[in-house]
Amino acid sequence: MRHVALASVLLCSLAGCDDAGGTGDDAGAARDAAGLDAAGSDAAAQDAAAQDASAADGGGADASVPSGPVVDRSDPRLYDHALDPVELDPTVADSLELQFALLDTRAEPLGKLVFFLPGANNRPADWRAHGRLLASLGFHVVIPHYDNRWGSACSGMGGSCNVDTRWEALTGEPVSSVIDVSRADSAEGRVLVMLAHLAAAHPGGDWGYYLDAVGALRDEHVIIAGISHGATSAGLFGARRAFHRVVMHSGGFGGVGATPATPIAEFYGLSHTDDEQHAGHLASWASAGMLGAPTSVDDAAPPYGGARQLITSIANSYPHCSVAVHGSSPRDAGGDFLFAPAWRALYGVAP
Repeated sequence: MRHVALASVLLCSLAGCDDAGGTGDDAGAARDAAGLDAAGSDAAAQDAAAQDASAADGGGADASVPSGPVVDRSDPRLYDHALDPVELDPTVADSLELQFALLDTRAEPLGKLVFFLPGANNRPADWRAHGRLLASLGFHVVIPHYDNRWGSACSGMGGSCNVDTRWEALTGEPVSSVIDVSRADSAEGRVLVMLAHLAAAHPGGDWGYYLDAVGALRDEHVIIAGISHGATSAGLFGARRAFHRVVMHSGGFGGVGATPATPIAEFYGLSHTDDEQHAGHLASWASAGMLGAPTSVDDAAPPYGGARQLITSIANSYPHCSVAVHGSSPRDAGGDFLFAPAWRALYGVAP
């Protein structure tokens, strides 16, 4: 496996939030219009951090340190790794946009990896700023590129097409009749390669902590998260894998079953009442049996009574995408994100 150089310049474009819905398996949902620049106003300052020098040894998977990753914090900064999937694995054939892995050594490591799934037709770069925010809280963060472009492929087919196709895009298991995704091109396959590369190339980040002895994800230390199409996929993944937590921005998955692998108490969501898909999000959450009632975060303080189903009505230019870090996310007079306390609650970080 060849090591890829870290990108020094953020790719500039209109960040996407095209998406395929948020109810159940998203069947028949319309796609949104293109989104705003998810990188936000901090892009220029953070681009310098993408020039990542190898940290000193002191990381890597270590079963003798089960309490958390051993991260070298001697040079406190944001490590913003931009990784080319082709350079990481020449066998890949699809979903070839730059992927991102983020770690901020200015924050105390939380010992949890956020595996973030972008929405339909989105690139990892579209949610890089969300990754930066999560890294600032102490998370290791990975944002892979995977097949999120099949939204209408199951139209009119019924049955399990949507779920099977979503699962193949996530894992590479050949169960879909409408797409053909290899393990190397699946979301999980990409993350495993990213972690193995980083464990070797940047041991000071101890990315290998999230891999077990055979190179599989240590699911119990992973938060599976995503937005819209990615949120629905996160819900499906959490239903079948025992992750630490499931976080769904503008989406949900109703088909978790009676005994999801990740306990239903660990499913969390955030939806905007002005989102045209909001009613579908609530229906999905209810169908899944998510705990509690929809609870507004507006003019309230975390942990919002322990609510899992969080909603907001704060006006902004693009409600569907605003509930993760995006150009439309509302800010206060000082420039801080109004949803920052809600994001901390979603991901289980103390106020």
